[in-house]
Amino acid sequence: MTISLQLAVARCTARGLINGTAAADYSEVISLHRMMQLEGETVLAAGLLALARSLNPTGAMRDVSAHARHPLAKPNA
Repeated sequence: MTISLQLAVARCTARGLINGTAAADYSEVISLHRMMQLEGETVLAAGLLALARSLNPTGAMRDVSAHARHPLAKPNA
C-alpha cells in the first residue's frame, strides 16, 4: 500500500495537533479535518473535529466573513 507524501505529512500534522505537540489555527485544523474525511481517516478526522470545537473560531470566522459577500448582495456604488 502506498500513500502520497501529502497524505503522510497531513497524518503526521494531524497527530501532532491532536496530541498537543503542534499548534495551529482554526482554519488549518478544519482543512486537515476535511482532508482526513476525504481520505477515510475517520479517527484522525474525529480528533481534529474535537480540537476545532475547543478552539476559538471567532477570529477566523471574522476574517472569512469580512471577505465573503452574499451572492445576491448588490455591490456598493
